[in-house]
Formats: sequence, structure tokens, C-alpha cells
Amino acid sequence: MAWQVGPVLTVVTAFTVLLGAAAPLGLAGVVGAVVGRAGDVAAKGLISPAGRSALWWSALAAGLLMVVWVAGSVRSAASTALGERIDASLQRELMRAVGEPVGIGHLEDPRTAELISVGRETFRGSWGRPGRLASTVAGLVTGRIVLVGACVLVAGFHPLLGIALLAAGSWTAYEEKAASRAEASHHYGTTEVARRLEYLYGLGSSPEAAKEVRIFGLAGFLRDRYTTLWQRSMADVLTPLPRRAVAANVVTGAVVVCGLVWIAVRAGRAEVTAGQAAVWVQALMTGLRGVQQSAWTGLQTELALATLRRFDEAVEAVEAVATKDRDAGMTNVPATVAVADRPRREIRFERVSFSYPGSTAPVLDGLDLVVPAGRSLAIVGVNGAGKTTIIKLLCRMYEPTNGRLTVDGTDLTAVDARGWRRQVAAVFQDATRFPLTARESITMGRPRAAVDQPGVESAAERAGIADEIAALPSAFDTPLSSHYPGGADLSGGQWQKLSLARALYAVDHGARVLILDEPAAHLDARAEAGLYARFLELTAGLTTIVISHRFSTVRRADSIVVLDGGRVAERGSHEELMALDGEYAEMFRLQAERFVDRTDDSEGTAGITS
Repeated sequence: MAWQVGPVLTVVTAFTVLLGAAAPLGLAGVVGAVVGRAGDVAAKGLISPAGRSALWWSALAAGLLMVVWVAGSVRSAASTALGERIDASLQRELMRAVGEPVGIGHLEDPRTAELISVGRETFRGSWGRPGRLASTVAGLVTGRIVLVGACVLVAGFHPLLGIALLAAGSWTAYEEKAASRAEASHHYGTTEVARRLEYLYGLGSSPEAAKEVRIFGLAGFLRDRYTTLWQRSMADVLTPLPRRAVAANVVTGAVVVCGLVWIAVRAGRAEVTAGQAAVWVQALMTGLRGVQQSAWTGLQTELALATLRRFDEAVEAVEAVATKDRDAGMTNVPATVAVADRPRREIRFERVSFSYPGSTAPVLDGLDLVVPAGRSLAIVGVNGAGKTTIIKLLCRMYEPTNGRLTVDGTDLTAVDARGWRRQVAAVFQDATRFPLTARESITMGRPRAAVDQPGVESAAERAGIADEIAALPSAFDTPLSSHYPGGADLSGGQWQKLSLARALYAVDHGARVLILDEPAAHLDARAEAGLYARFLELTAGLTTIVISHRFSTVRRADSIVVLDGGRVAERGSHEELMALDGEYAEMFRLQAERFVDRTDDSEGTAGITS
């Protein structure tokens, strides 16, 4: 991957790794040469041949020191730039893989979603990015080359010392790697204790749980549980490994110290020259630095490798979903069936059954439903009746377990998914809050179309958000987040109205189906009343599906469907269903009772249902 994203940077990094490893070893030999000529220089002076030779060797030593410094700086810069390119390439690959499946089942599956989080959470921390491997592996390779080269030089003093240094250094590297791998696993929550620690930390630090933590006085309890588990993890998981690593480091240090003493003794007996002793002493110290460098980069390497492994698992999991989709005929490949200006007649659910992955209980069970083109249909029912599931199937987020959906008689699976979705505009209850400008947030309804400012303003006006946008610091150019300069935050109701404006903008630019999933869930009473008043205008001529628990919205639809047990239990207009006095009428009266005067219940109810 490094070669693919940056061949020049890869070559520069590899070259500077070799140069940075060879230069310290060469420096040891040069320093030995300088020391070996020190006696002649002292006796004959700098102007003698020995003095001039010593000066040349000293100049070479200075040059090698400069090479070590420059090579390290260039390697750091090149590997950092290479790492950034690798990270960007990996993130693009993960985004491609996540977006390839037609449906969203892989995003709602907790196991796959946890893997996919590698592209959001783990890539944010520089300590865990795969791109750091360009730097950390370079450091590891440098350290290992230095260690081996130092052992070769030391073997010139005595083979036994070279072998001992290599064995001790290799043992230290192994133990450091084992400790680093265990710590990386702990960081990534692959152990039960680590997952519990992450959960407790999230409870104690996230804003989502802050209210309950404070109202029930859980802060101290969570800290105590976290501390207890952390101590347990240190004792059970991490403590034994550092002990072995410390023992290995002690042995390596002992080999170096014994080697220095051995060299000093032989030099004192004049069995080796001062120059030779200097070379071997330098080699021992250089080899020790190589071991230390490998150990220092070991944890960073293991963390980055752990991220890379999680990345590979995430891509494989998502690609498995995409393959399953293709095998089931669920593809994004453009089909020969045209979808422009559809539906013209109807959308039909024919004996549709559906169960979510991992569940055997059907949410829809033999559903037959017709949505006439150009008309509005409201869907009501108790929680879990399958209302939102119908929307997901219609948008091809999932495929039916049995049965089929058709558009003007054409099976929806024969239609290009992306082309069909361009015919659909939706306002979801949990609409995405895009931290873009107000204009961009609306035009996201048709991102590839040229910006239509009059259309933006028209959509905002019809959605009831135009005045709020005009009051922002820079009107439509205001970033919708206080984290940006000149930005502003919106309320939940304002975000929902902005989502409606985005859907209306998509309708103005070609969408034929409008989906409103709890469109008034976050609106205040005044905004909700305004939505009711504009409902007929907003849905005129569109194939509209409304899901809502608020019957003041539902009653304005051309037709209303009551779901029960995954099937249609009742269907008709508001007046027809009230006259039927079935499940719909009961739900309507129960909701209406909250708004009527208890002293005149019959009159209030009559006023609301009239």
C-alpha cells in the first residue's frame, strides 16, 4: 500500500532507514580510528602524517554524525507524509466498502458496526493510526539492523560476546513485543475486562448519561467500579508480561556491562589497542541503543497493527454483506428499467413478510398494501407494528424476506437502487444534522445538482424555517455548528424543519415520493400547527407516506392504514375509520382526551373529531 500511495516517499523512507542504521555503525569504526591515532598525535603533533590522518578521521566522524541527524530528520518527515497518505487511502477504502451494500443491515448489526468504528474512533488518535507503521516499522527495522551490525562488530572482539549480545537483544525484543501486543489488545477492548472498563468510562464521561449519573449520584460508584476493574486488569493481564520484559532488559544490560569490563581488562593488559577497544565499546553501546529503539517503537507498532487488523476485519465483514446482497439480487448496478417520474400508478406491497437479521419473529407478515400515486397515505399502529420497517423496505434499505414490492407493476428489485432513491425524499425522525451551512444542508437533498438559490429559499419558506435562517449571523451562509467561526446551533425542532426543507428541495428537483416519519416529533405547538396547515399544500400531487403518532397530522391524509401484527387491520379516510369505530377510532379518542376539557369531554371530543 505504501508503494501504491507514495512510491517516492517509500524509497526515501527505506533509503534513510538503511542510512540511519549504517551510519552509527560506521561512526563506531571511525571513532576507534581517531582514538587509535591519539597516541601518535600526542607524540608527533597535528602537523605530522598521523595528526593529519587523525584530522581526516575526525572530519569523517563529524560527517557521519551529520548523516545520522539528517537521515533521521528526512526519515521522520518522509514516513510521516507516507503515513498520512496510507491513512487517507484506508479511510477512502472503508468508506467505499461501507457504501457498497445496497441496504443498511450491516450498519445496524452491532458486531459489524463495532468493526466499522475503526474508521471513526481509532483513526482519530494518532497513536493508533495504521499510517504510523511507516514510522514505527522504520524505527524497528533501524533498531534491528543496528543490533545485528553491532553484534558483528563485537564478534570481532570475541564471538561469544557477539552471540550473547544478539541472544539477549532478541529476547528483549520478543518480550517487549509480547507486552506491547497485550497492551494493544487491552486498549482495543478485546478482553472482557477491557470492554467493561470502556463501558464504565463512557458512562462516567459522556454527556448522554450525565443527567442520570448526577440525579442518582452515580459518579463515585462508577469511578470505584472503574478503579477496581483497572487494578484487576493490571494484575491479571499486564503485570506478568512487563516482569518478563524487565528480566530480559536486565540480562541485556548485564551482557553490555560485562562486555565493557572484558574489553577494558584486555585493553589494560595491552592485548588489544585503544582504537580497537573504542570500536568495540562504541559497538556495544550502539547495539544497546538499537534494542532500546526497537522497544520504544514496539507499542506504537502493535497499536497500529491492531488498528490495521480491525480495518481488514471491517472491510471483510462489509464486503461479505455486499456479496450476500449481490447473491440475493440486491445490487446497485443500473438496470434497464427506467425509474424517472415513477410511480405513475401505484406502489404495491404484495404478501410482503420481513424479519430482521438475527431474529425469527416477523415484523411484517404477509402484508398487502397499495400506495396510490399522487395521493397521501398515513400509517398508524402501536410501537413495533412495522411502520418504520415499511419505509426501510420501500427505500431498499432491506429486502423482503418473502413477497415483493412493485412500482407500476415492476418489481423493485429490477430497478437500480440509486436511481429509485433519487425518486424518494424523506424526513426521518432521527434526521441527520449536517454541520454545514444552512444552504448546503438544504441542497444536500440534490447534492449533484447546480445550487438553486430561489429553490433553497422556497423550500425553507414552505418548511417554516426561512425566518429562523434569516435571523442567523450569515443567514444561509451560516455554519450550523457553534464549533465553527460564526456558526450557530439549532434546536431539535429547527433541525427537523430543516430536514423537511431538504426533502422539499429534493421534490422540487425530481423526487416523486415524499416520506414523513414523525414529522412533528420535535416541533413545538405553534410549529406543529403550521405544519398541519401546510400539509395539503406540501403533499399536493406527491405520493406521500406519513408515519405519525399525532392524529392531527394523520387525519389530513387521503387514506389511513392501521397496522396490527404486521398486516393491514383497517383502511379508510379519517371519517370512515371513525365511523367504523375500530382500533383507529379508539386510538384517536385516547389521544384526543388529553386535549379536551374534562368537564365537557363529549363536546371536546366532538369538536376535535368533527
